[in-house]
Amino acid sequence: MRVNVRLFAHYREAAGTGRLELDLPEGSTVADAKAAVEAVVPGLDLSGGMAALGEELVKPNTPLREGAELAFLPPVSGGGQDDRTGLTKEPLEPMIGELVAWATAPPYGAVVSFVGTTRSPNKGREVRYLTYEAYESMAAATLDRIAGELRARWPLGRVAIVHRLGRVNPAEASIVIVVSSPHRPEAFEAARYALERVKLILPVWKKEHLEDGEVWVEGGAAEGYRL
Repeated sequence: MRVNVRLFAHYREAAGTGRLELDLPEGSTVADAKAAVEAVVPGLDLSGGMAALGEELVKPNTPLREGAELAFLPPVSGGGQDDRTGLTKEPLEPMIGELVAWATAPPYGAVVSFVGTTRSPNKGREVRYLTYEAYESMAAATLDRIAGELRARWPLGRVAIVHRLGRVNPAEASIVIVVSSPHRPEAFEAARYALERVKLILPVWKKEHLEDGEVWVEGGAAEGYRL
C-alpha cells in the first residue's frame, strides 16, 4: 500500500524534502513507516518525535491504510467566541494590549497575560534571530484543543493563545497567552498550563540563527506518542 509522508523542521532538512512516498506491506503500522523512512534517508533518526494521521497524534502501533498521510513531527520546543487562538507571521506586540482589553470584562476579577520573547544570549551564545516553522493546519487545531483543555479544568472567562511564525528577532514576542477568570488562582494556573501544553504538543519548531551557525532547538514529546 502507498503512504504519503510529511516531514518538518530538521527532519525535512535531513531528507532534503518535506514529502516522501512509501510503498509498504498491508497491515503496516506507524512504527513500520518510521523504519522505512529511516532506511530511505540514511542518518535520519525519528526516535523521540511524534507522528500524526489526519492531524491527530497517533501511537507507534497505529495501523496504516492505503493513501494515508502520515506526518513525522520532531519534538516540539502545543475556538469559540470566548477563545482567540491562532498563528501569525506578523509582529505580536500590537496585539498584546488589544488581547488584554478583550479578555477584561466585569465578570472577571483576574486577567493574566504571558509574553514569551526571544532571548539573547542563550547558553552563552549570541542569537541573531529565531525562525519558527509549523505544521500549520494541525497547529491551529491544537491551539483550539488546548483552549478546550483549559476550560475543562477551570472556570474561565476568555482565553487567547497566539503563536508567531517566521523570523523573530531578539526581544520580540513569539507567543502571547491571555486568560481571564473570576478569581486569580485559576487564571494563573490556566496560563501556566497553556504554556506547558504548547511546549509539549504544538507542532511548531524553532531554529536559532547564531553568529557562527544555526541549530534546531528541541524540547519534548507527549508521553505515549513518542516514537
